[in-house]
Amino acid sequence: MHHDRAVLFDLDGTLFDYDAAEAAAVTATLRGAGLDPDGEVVASYRRINAQHWGALERGETTATRLRVERWEEVLAEHDVTDVDVGALAQRYLAALAAGSQLVAGAVEVVAAVAARHPVAYVTNGLADVQRPRLEASPLRSYTRTIVISDEVGAAKPDPAIFEAALAELGDPTPDRVTMVGDNPVADIAGAASLGMATVWVTRPGGKRVAGDGPSPTHRIADIRELPHVLGLT
Repeated sequence: MHHDRAVLFDLDGTLFDYDAAEAAAVTATLRGAGLDPDGEVVASYRRINAQHWGALERGETTATRLRVERWEEVLAEHDVTDVDVGALAQRYLAALAAGSQLVAGAVEVVAAVAARHPVAYVTNGLADVQRPRLEASPLRSYTRTIVISDEVGAAKPDPAIFEAALAELGDPTPDRVTMVGDNPVADIAGAASLGMATVWVTRPGGKRVAGDGPSPTHRIADIRELPHVLGLT
């Protein structure tokens, strides 16, 4: 692989252990509101949250609505009516922003890639969550290019967010860019639609292909396989 080839990384589920951060933040948020963070409520949040992020990726909602409406639905599902939803939603974002747990090998892999290729992080997320998490993480030192859907106004798989990342990297042509991510629609189909090579990280319990999306260029089960795929080992 040419050394000037750019590599784009998704964050949540690819480099950050989002499941661990989310579980800790949901538990802390519910306890802070005087609610029991039992498994049923946590499962409700995860299901409803996934539905809202799917709607955001399809352009059917906004990040502003998502912040509060997911919690409104969770509380309604469990007949909770005496909670300030706006305050609870903000407490959750603060707790999530403090969670910068990484998947095994993430730092070593990004360091190896960044030593040979320009790197950017491209994430569907809320800026007031993603930026503090990244600033607290050793991943931050490997690039100055962080493209967040909340700031761009477009979420993966929308081409606009990928194009914003390419502009930050000096406009390499898409055929000289590789996208690495765990979401077969947002990351893989989105990047492939512009002609990028793709590496799908199919971690245990991660997202699976839905529908007839494009096949990834490479498929790996662990981020630690990436250096070999990119010809770095």
